[in-house]
Order: sequence, then C-alpha cells, then structure tokens
Amino acid sequence: MTLTEAKELVAQSGRMLFEERLAARTWGNISCRIDEDRIVITPSGLGYETMIPENIVSMSMSSGEWEGRLKPSSEKGVHIAAYRTLPDARFVIHTHQTYASAIGLTGIDDLVLTEEERTALGGIEAADYALPGTKRLANNIERAFRKGAHVVLLVRHGVVIAASDREEAFRRARILETVCRRACKGQPADEIPHDAEMAKHLMASMSKAFTNVCHTGAAPVLACASAGKPISAQLDDMAQMIGPRITVAEAEEKAIRDALDKEEVVLVPGIGAICRGLTELDAKALCLLAEKACICWLHTQALGVNTKLSWFDTMLMHWIYLMKYSKVAGA
Repeated sequence: MTLTEAKELVAQSGRMLFEERLAARTWGNISCRIDEDRIVITPSGLGYETMIPENIVSMSMSSGEWEGRLKPSSEKGVHIAAYRTLPDARFVIHTHQTYASAIGLTGIDDLVLTEEERTALGGIEAADYALPGTKRLANNIERAFRKGAHVVLLVRHGVVIAASDREEAFRRARILETVCRRACKGQPADEIPHDAEMAKHLMASMSKAFTNVCHTGAAPVLACASAGKPISAQLDDMAQMIGPRITVAEAEEKAIRDALDKEEVVLVPGIGAICRGLTELDAKALCLLAEKACICWLHTQALGVNTKLSWFDTMLMHWIYLMKYSKVAGA
C-alpha cells in the first residue's frame, strides 16, 4: 500500500468511525501500517466529520518523527504497541464504543461469547487504567497484546482493536459491541414515559438562550433523569468534555437555563437531557456522551460497582480538553 492510499483509507475510516457511532468528534484514533517502521495515523484533536487525506500524519515508529502540518494522535503509543507486539497487525482502531466501554468498567470475566464470536475477535483482554496519552497507558495495553489478544478493553476509556486490515478491524468492533450490549445490566426493558410536547417547548426556549443546543430522550437517559440524582464521571471522554458530573434540573425553563449557564449537560426528569455546545457538532456529541454516560451508570449501579474517576484526574482531563482539543476540533 502506498502512502497516498494509506492516508485515503484512514481518512475514510475516520468517517466510518463517526457514522457507526464508534466515536465522535475527536475521540478515538485510527492508524495503518505502511512498512516495518512507518505508519499513518489520525491527527490530534481534529474531528472526523471533515477529515481529509491531507490531514493524516505519517510517522516513524522507531524515531517518533512525523511529517505534516498536524501532530499525530496523542495515543500514538497505543498504536505502536500493537504493531510491535502483533506481527499480523496492519490496521488499528481505538474506539469509544458505548457498550464495550460500559463492560470495561466492570470487567470481562463474565462475558459470554459463542465460539464464532471468540474466533472472530482474535482474543480479548482488559488493560488497567491510566490517563489518556500516557506512556503508562501504552505499556498497559502492550501487556494485554502480549497475551495474544487483538481486542483490548481499556478501563474507563474505550477499546483498541488490532487487525490485518480495515474490514477485519471494523468487523471486530461490531461483534464486540453486540457481545457487550448483550452483557450490559440495568438497562430499561420498556419504554419510559416522557413529555414530548414539553421537551419541544423547553428546547425552543433553550434555543433562544443558547446558540447550539441538543436534546436526547433515549430510554437510558430518561431512566437516569427520573432517578433525580447527578451522574459522576466514570469515563475519560465524559470527564474531558463534560466534567465531573451531569446535574439534574426540574422541567422548568429558568431551572434548566440556570443549570446550562454553568454546565454543558443537564438531566431533566420526564424530558431526558439537554446539552449545549460551542458548535452544533459539539452539542450533538454531548448528547451522544450523555446517552453513553447513562448506559454506563445504569450498568455499574445494577452491579453495585463504584468506578467513579478521581476528582483530580477528572478536572485535569477537562482542563486539557478545554485548553487544547476543543479549540482544534472547533477550528
């Protein structure tokens, strides 16, 4: 595969990651191996929606030197760990897929896989938590790959999948999500009552107060909103983009407006979640994050597991996102 072909493939794959809801905005990353030393990888902090081949970064795994206008993904060490450990790895995706992220919070020991699923995944392991972009995280993932796994769940973070090509990588991501959705606990079995007319009214009001707002009435969000309790950050992406918690406000205009003056996302009983972003894409991404956070919260609460991120780690990631990634993504 030529350099040009590899860049085109990775750029296309970034849009696939976005369209299949395996990641959004700047979360996750993709790489393709060109030869023994060189890979192409998605850039740091750039959204997938408008990514083009010229944005993709070419870099040396041995020296770390890279070519291009943009920096390589901060998770480049994760990709290098996969290529160095697995001789058959030619394509790597790091996803933030919802149900696999939920299962990653509570462990993979009780996952039930068919023989066909187990074979298709190429081995599955879990890696201990470490802050995003750190050498420690790359080392934790490398240890999991050294056990022969091609799919690694990252606690509080997402998934890394190594494969021989793009088709195999995405097939593994889809199979994994099916397996993990089947295992996810505490999810609403029936439709939850909600006030659609009130939701429209409140959204019309919030649209006048804030430039970019989005609403989600997904069942897991309605379930968490009805509980009336804040949700603490359990995953890195929520910590980065939202902060330490998602608060709850009554279904009243002033209460919601006051909450959104301080927070990006607010849960509203009987309505769901209302989110505000710097851009329209940010607002939509926040809705996806709210849905994911609620699914994960219901799962861990059902199992009685406390996986809340530390206050320090949460605030550090949120600050870095606000100062760095959000500015690049919104550019």
